[in-house]
Amino acid sequence: MPVTNVKNVLAIVSDAVSGRATLETALRVGRHLDCHVEALHVRSDPAAALPLVGEAMSGAMVDEMMGVAEKEAGRRASKARGVYDGLLKREGLVNSSGQAGSTKGFAVSWMDAAGVEEQVVALRGCRADLIIVSRPMGDTETASLMTLNAALMQSGRPVIAAPPVPATGALLPGPFKKIAVFWNGSTEATRAVEAALPFLVRAEEVTVLRVEEEEWYAETDDLEAHLSHHGVRPIVSKVLPREGRTGRSLLFAAGDLKADMMVMGAYTRSKLRQLILGSVTGYVMQQAILPVLLCH
Repeated sequence: MPVTNVKNVLAIVSDAVSGRATLETALRVGRHLDCHVEALHVRSDPAAALPLVGEAMSGAMVDEMMGVAEKEAGRRASKARGVYDGLLKREGLVNSSGQAGSTKGFAVSWMDAAGVEEQVVALRGCRADLIIVSRPMGDTETASLMTLNAALMQSGRPVIAAPPVPATGALLPGPFKKIAVFWNGSTEATRAVEAALPFLVRAEEVTVLRVEEEEWYAETDDLEAHLSHHGVRPIVSKVLPREGRTGRSLLFAAGDLKADMMVMGAYTRSKLRQLILGSVTGYVMQQAILPVLLCH
């Protein structure tokens, strides 16, 4: 079912660096939608950090490795919580320690869990209205990619990929006034539009982007009528010429529009076409400097 009224946002705080980007975006979303933000840090299980243990490894060596892994997990968790506390202090907020649903409107709470991050995200994510994760900074960030994949493919919920914090020290504040929607008529794009309705109905300007590619060229009349029925306006449609990479064209168009958010379906191409033509989703995830709402 599409999310038409967001009440609970799950923000994945993996570590101090990527977690700050997630939290900055999550606080912006929480204020904008007047909803509860739950910041989740998954403390890695020391046992999962051990390599395969052979008979040649003594019990003392195993204990030592477990101890090192446990200390590292504690240090990582402490730094992540420090970023959370620092942002709350900066924004004049307090940590909400009440039970879920006990507070109305915008509130923020912290939650620790233990285990493998992508597994915990997949399980807990299905009980949230929206998941926010940091955008992986390249193909080498295996852990971030696995967490994004779990949120996107296994939770069944819409996902916002938060951009990295710029050199200026903070992401853009304020409401999401201008939103760009990549429309290709696919099931994934349809789900993304439905999930984005809470943002679209509050936006001052919504621009629907199409690309001149045979596989993705879908008319927008029905989409515009559907959005209008939900009170979304004004709506502008633009056709992007087929020049170079589709993802690059989309990001340039979003930049020209000064969009606060992009909405798109994720991995709409077949695996074979992704290998031949490249993944538009993958390119956007590597290059985007604005929040991107995704659905698969």
